[in-house]
Amino acid sequence: MEKFNVNHVFKFTLINLFFLFSIFNANAGFLKGRVIGGENDTLFKATIQLVELKKGGFSQRDGTFLIKDIPAGTYTLRVSYIGYESKVIKGVKISKNDTTNINVVKLISDIKQTDEVIVEGRREMSGQAAVIDMRKKSIQVADMLSSEDMKRAPDSDIGQSLRRVSGVTLMEGKHIYVRGVSERYSITTLNGANLATTETDKNAFAFDMLPADFIENASVAKSFTPDLSGNFAGGLVQLNTVKFPTKSGWKFSFGASGSDNLTFQNNFLRFAGGKTDWLGFDDGTRKLDRSLAKSTPMEYNTLLNSLKNSSDEKALQEATNQWLAFGNSFSDKVWKQETISAPLNGSYSLSYSGIYEVGKVSEIGLVASANYGNSYSSESIVRSQMSGDGSHFNYFGTGEAMNFSTNLGGIFNIAYRLDENNIISLKNTYNHSSDDKNTIIEGYKEQNEIRQYASNFIQKSLYAGQLSWEYKNLAKENALLDLNLGYSTSNREEPDFRRVRYSRNNPNEDYRVDIYNLDGNGYQAGRMFSDLIEDAYTASMNYTFPIFGDENSEKFKQNLKLKFGGLYEMKQREFDIRSFTIVKSTFVLKNIYDDDFGYVVPNVGDEEFYDSMFSKSPAEIFNNENFTHNRLGYSEETKPTDAYKADETQLAGYLMGDWKALEQLRFIAGARVEVSNQNLSSYYKISSEGTDSLFSENSYVDLLPSVNVIYSPLKGMNLRASVSRTLTRPTLRECAPFTYYDYEWQGDVSGNPNLERALIWNYDLRWEYFLNPGEVLSASFFYKSFTNAIEETIIPTSSNFKRTFANADGLASSYGVELEFRKNLGFITYLLSDFMVNCNLAFINSEITVEQVGKTETRQMWGQSPYTLNLGLYYYNHDIDLGVDVSYNIFGKRIIQVADISRYSFENPHVYELPRNLLDLSIRKTIFNNLELKLVAKDILCEKSIWEQGGKQVANGIRGRGFSLGISYKL
Repeated sequence: MEKFNVNHVFKFTLINLFFLFSIFNANAGFLKGRVIGGENDTLFKATIQLVELKKGGFSQRDGTFLIKDIPAGTYTLRVSYIGYESKVIKGVKISKNDTTNINVVKLISDIKQTDEVIVEGRREMSGQAAVIDMRKKSIQVADMLSSEDMKRAPDSDIGQSLRRVSGVTLMEGKHIYVRGVSERYSITTLNGANLATTETDKNAFAFDMLPADFIENASVAKSFTPDLSGNFAGGLVQLNTVKFPTKSGWKFSFGASGSDNLTFQNNFLRFAGGKTDWLGFDDGTRKLDRSLAKSTPMEYNTLLNSLKNSSDEKALQEATNQWLAFGNSFSDKVWKQETISAPLNGSYSLSYSGIYEVGKVSEIGLVASANYGNSYSSESIVRSQMSGDGSHFNYFGTGEAMNFSTNLGGIFNIAYRLDENNIISLKNTYNHSSDDKNTIIEGYKEQNEIRQYASNFIQKSLYAGQLSWEYKNLAKENALLDLNLGYSTSNREEPDFRRVRYSRNNPNEDYRVDIYNLDGNGYQAGRMFSDLIEDAYTASMNYTFPIFGDENSEKFKQNLKLKFGGLYEMKQREFDIRSFTIVKSTFVLKNIYDDDFGYVVPNVGDEEFYDSMFSKSPAEIFNNENFTHNRLGYSEETKPTDAYKADETQLAGYLMGDWKALEQLRFIAGARVEVSNQNLSSYYKISSEGTDSLFSENSYVDLLPSVNVIYSPLKGMNLRASVSRTLTRPTLRECAPFTYYDYEWQGDVSGNPNLERALIWNYDLRWEYFLNPGEVLSASFFYKSFTNAIEETIIPTSSNFKRTFANADGLASSYGVELEFRKNLGFITYLLSDFMVNCNLAFINSEITVEQVGKTETRQMWGQSPYTLNLGLYYYNHDIDLGVDVSYNIFGKRIIQVADISRYSFENPHVYELPRNLLDLSIRKTIFNNLELKLVAKDILCEKSIWEQGGKQVANGIRGRGFSLGISYKL
């Protein structure tokens, strides 16, 4: 009998498997072809799908594709690429053992160019290639960011995403600097409408309020055309949410994150709050008592004066009872401290998009999204103030700043497409955020050792809504009318900002709370309540129509289009503040009515309480039981000019022409007229007659011309030149005379009603070369000349410093070069075809000459960095659906606070922020086509943020490294 042979069995198995495989594939065929764009450019990684089989693949770098092992039959082929209209080819026949060649599939871009990027049909404008195509056809010098860019990066909000744009840097985690100038020289629109701001002391939008997931694409316009607002010099940031969805479906996401310096460590200090703090809303725990809130500072000070000077027994008794009732109306539970172990941060989101047919030609598109997130953070900080001669620090302290933040929001957009020429859309965006920040600082001030506590809860909300109507071919073919109404409102509440300072002049003694001034000092022991409300209303109309020629004809014809329109905008702002100081009762209540004696006697303080309790914790000292006639009470330091109300109106009109004189040459020119008016007055009255304490008015009429030239010597290449005049007006906050105390920086901040608008001439040159879809090379040069540049200025005083705003006396200029390289690395070797590098580098210089009380200085402008660098390396493998993103960012040394050089005796007294290396990592993996995992590591290098003055560090801060894991599921 023959022995069992493993080799025979193995060979037999292989032969049978091959035979079975051959039988199975006997009826199989192949399909090949090539995909190109509208300008015959190859489309890399276009999606190829046989609809009936749900089988397909992607095009290669040269645009070709090959699909193997297709059963014989007749199929429908669908070819799609983001930013292009999908193409469906029916009746594609696959034969046995044969290759079907459909040759070239040409896709047409979804973006039709008139005088601006105008979108036709249903399309997705979130893809990188689509957004770069928008940039190529834009009439401005602009940089753009796609939703695809934002989702693959390790960024949670739109501010972090925008710092990836060439020439853009992020300040304080929420404000952006464009081309080296500060945030006050940029403005922001959402879906074409200006936004109300939640910032009390800055002309800036807080970009950390909007999650990156809310935005379909973002554009930073760096040159001006008359159809844009002229109120910017750095950049006009245009944020857009989805108007009409491309498909229906649900998406749910959740994530967890933490940091290596805080999470699961028992070192997070917080003060007691309300039951709804986790949602970002104060439940009334910190709210000022209603009866006290209804009173005015003048009324409360009248009460205090009656306590100090009244000789009428009955009146004194009534006033005393009222004052003591006010003292006990403040919540005392909020002084209680606790230290906890910070848990993981959490984030959750749910979104839906749907398309509904209405009749034969109409349809409704719906996009809805909701999100919630919270996070714990801790920063080790150093804060100080330099003396006027630079020899020493007037104040120096180190400590911790701990913050619990929340973010809650959503979007609801609905669009009704009546037909191919008409679409009406309503877009709604809401966001609510909060910060519960607690700070402890220890150090010295004025020869005393100090320990300071501050607890500050801030809740901010923003709603923005836009109603728009686009009507194509109105009165003329290729004409476009768009009408827009916009409304946004913001609210910033700061209920019960509490500060308390302890000091000692002998290290062997206990710290004692600083309550010793007759009128009290809110910086040392006090409570502040503030509320900011701003509403913005906009209405605009734009109409574009051709004069001659047809830009859409296959053969070039000279063509000219005109565009005109108008804008009405109104902003209203109210800022209310009450600031109370904690004092010894005897400083206010000199005499009391004694029930036992039946007459008025001098008030005597409880010295035993002062001696025994002033070294206790804030919760023990400021218990309401201690607010009595002989222990503690509240005085008020609010001034009538601290609170204010203001409004600003703008009426604008423009006319511009777009002339394509040659196939390679295009001129865009026109002018805009803006008429603006600002009014500002005190919120409170200063006399019984009801007269305002302050009233100021600023009115301007400005003509803003613009000329843009675009020359395209080669396909995909543009050479742009632009000359324009723009301006930046003082904001309502910068004009307000209100002064508030910045606890963390130990100084006053006040506005300047005498500010003038700044006027800017802008000159731009840009060469850009768009290679394959998603790839670009560009080089830009710009020059800006400022008159009356607005800058922030610091002024030292004997014990503090003052921060205010002022016009520079001399001319200022800013100029620089921007370089960008975004390229797939497959040109080096096919092994790198899944890698893309994105690098943008800006070199910027600015000069401003300032004359101050006999001193003249030439320096760089406030906020200008000499360079900015963004470097990203991206890897994406279609076959396994894996993406890796490594991002690096750095900016050059910049002035963060401008000093009044006449008040300092040493050279270059400005405060500088030093460069900081920032490295982030993101890894994404899709499983089962609808489940995505995302792992993020942020601030991997974890370097200090350092501020320097006179060669000495005056401030620094360091946060831990952040890590997060997110999961999203699509239906």
